[in-house]
This record gives sequence, structure tokens and C-alpha cells, in this order.
Amino acid sequence: MQPGTFELLILVFIFLGLQAWWIIPIIIKNNQFNERGKALREEINQLEKLYKK
Repeated sequence: MQPGTFELLILVFIFLGLQAWWIIPIIIKNNQFNERGKALREEINQLEKLYKK
């Protein structure tokens, strides 16, 4: 192995870890908003059906 390869690998793993550290919570929050949006759309559809009669 060339000198510095180990340090470069550590740097890459730290970089990927930091990227995952801030991206994963954003993805989780987006999924929660999508689920809430689906529930709200279902409720809106039920109310529309109720008041169209």
C-alpha cells in the first residue's frame, strides 16, 4: 500500500458518515410528511363524499 492510503480511507469514511448523519433525518422527516399528507388526502376525500350527497 502507498503511504497515505489508510488516512485517505479514514477521511472517506468520515465524509460518508457525516453525509449520512444529516441526510438520513431529512429522509425520515420527508416520509413522515408523506404519510401525514396521505392521511389528510383520505380525510378530505371522505369529507367531500359526505358533503356531495
